[in-house]
Amino acid sequence: MKNLVMGVAKGYGWNDIEPFVNSFQKNCNNADLVLFVDNPSKFTEDKLNRGGVRIEQIPENLKSMIIVCSRFIMYKNFIDAHPEYEKIFCTDVRDVIFQGDLFSKYADNKNFLVYAKEADLIKNDKGNYNQTWIRQLFGESEYQKIADKIIVCAGTIYGSRSGINIFLENMLKFITPKSNWGDDQATLNYLVHNKLLSIENLIASDVDTGEILTAGLIKNEKISDTNILRGNGEIPAVVHQYDRHEIFNQLVDKIYREKIFQPDENFTDLKSALDQMFCLVQRQNFNAATKFFINYVSRTENLNLDSYTLLKLAEFILQRYNPDAEFLILLLQKTLVTDFSSGITIQQIERIYRFFVVAKRDLHCVNPEFTNFVKNMLVACIDAFYKNNNPELGKKYVNLLADWSN
Repeated sequence: MKNLVMGVAKGYGWNDIEPFVNSFQKNCNNADLVLFVDNPSKFTEDKLNRGGVRIEQIPENLKSMIIVCSRFIMYKNFIDAHPEYEKIFCTDVRDVIFQGDLFSKYADNKNFLVYAKEADLIKNDKGNYNQTWIRQLFGESEYQKIADKIIVCAGTIYGSRSGINIFLENMLKFITPKSNWGDDQATLNYLVHNKLLSIENLIASDVDTGEILTAGLIKNEKISDTNILRGNGEIPAVVHQYDRHEIFNQLVDKIYREKIFQPDENFTDLKSALDQMFCLVQRQNFNAATKFFINYVSRTENLNLDSYTLLKLAEFILQRYNPDAEFLILLLQKTLVTDFSSGITIQQIERIYRFFVVAKRDLHCVNPEFTNFVKNMLVACIDAFYKNNNPELGKKYVNLLADWSN
């Protein structure tokens, strides 16, 4: 019988998943790795193929469903079609690394499921995320029953075939095509804390001793030269949510990313070019990124086909900024003006505004054309909201325009 790792990489480029794939190859290569994707760039697809990843396209009928919920349908369908897998790990991708062989752990258990605890109680979740998710799906009375319990994370689940099947069958009792963001987390907490999973060996992996470390809420980060450590100072096989801590991010970048990234000019279609731009910006190689942008991105027609990625790139450049980025920032501002001249969404307006504010606050170069674009965009929003009898949103944008002017 074989081992299986399954995850979803919808909307991710190589930069997002490089640590996941590289750490899997290095530390957990006794399993098959399957990623469900939605038409990745040719560059990213080539990287995955070279890494031995099995690529499965997300089915058309699931593309409109919230991905954190639809993934469980894909997992169930896949393992039903592949009876050769006995131990199965269902996992997030972008913020997960492997530090050891998870499949050698819990080897004495037959019918088992391992779930990961976070580092706080449901009622103490500072962002109110878990409270909101549980209330919206199960109601106030059910929330009150489990509010004092530890948060259980739906992003990493490991078990025997029988255990995973029971887990998925129970999850899919509550997950539907109309599920909301967070329903997966709410459902798992409801199932675990109400003891509704009839699995012989139901095992909790905590932040101090578990093989799956969910690091998001931990307060005392521990590392060695080559590993993230759990609370007892030992090495967990899997680390989730490492990106919430800068010291972990730095270690992951050092160990699981290529130190020097060379763009592959065999992949210069727009989507591949943007994916490679992220890899260059990750390494703060802004001179090479600028050349690549000029040669393969700014000359491309119909940039609005990938507006989301373009805006994400602009934000990422400010996060990874060094002085060599200034010319690229100006080029992106000019491109954003062209790309978002029509068909812009409210979410995109607010993200472009935040990009402008951060650039202005940190004294980066700001193109006058981009400045006027942001101002006119806010004025248009104010007019539209008042005309459509939505004064609250209109007032919000009046305040943004006032902040912009200061």
